[in-house]
Amino acid sequence: MPRIIALVLLVVAAIASPAAADPLYDFFHYEEPRPPVSGDCGAAGEGIWYGEFAGKRYDNFRDQYEPFSARGCFESELACRIWTNQAVTYLGRGPIIYATCMRRG
Repeated sequence: MPRIIALVLLVVAAIASPAAADPLYDFFHYEEPRPPVSGDCGAAGEGIWYGEFAGKRYDNFRDQYEPFSARGCFESELACRIWTNQAVTYLGRGPIIYATCMRRG
């Protein structure tokens, strides 16, 4: 009986941790950048900054460009510019078509 339990534990350990067995898994694990998060324009009041961004994101898997656009509202010009730069990073090697930050109200 103890041999069966030991064999079952050995099989479970071998199946459950293939990534943990590889010490370089975290080193080579690449995570795609996520789209930038923008503020809600519906809840925003006076004196906000409005940003728009449009471009094309290159999809390495399908070897083609996909359109990408986003808009949002921010408390300051700096927050809007940071968001625009995050959108450029999200595009990767795709072209930028349009990017702006303007004050509303």
